[in-house]
Amino acid sequence: MKRKCYCVEVYTIKPGDTLYSICKQYSVSVCDLMMANRIQNPYNLRIGTKICIPGEMDPTAGMEPAEPACQGTLYTVERGDTLYMIAKMHGVTLNAIMEANPDIDPYNLRVGMKLCIPR
Repeated sequence: MKRKCYCVEVYTIKPGDTLYSICKQYSVSVCDLMMANRIQNPYNLRIGTKICIPGEMDPTAGMEPAEPACQGTLYTVERGDTLYMIAKMHGVTLNAIMEANPDIDPYNLRVGMKLCIPR
């Protein structure tokens, strides 16, 4: 049975933070933290970014599952897509997409990659 992961705390990235230091502080694996926050490049943390600290839900705790990280539409990158083309297609700016997806490399989109398109 696949375990369910919930956001047990929201953490704001500070100067000097690394994924390893955050994971050590909260006793979670780097892999779990990366998956919970869709982090693709662990060396590209942006100060001020809020991330979910994942954990398993205790059914007696009365916690609700974490809301999806994307406050907009999820778009799956297709062959030939560029960030500019995706922004234009959805009527948003490049900056808006990059702010909603702080861990993407705009010059290295991969087919199947999920992008958050903000409202």
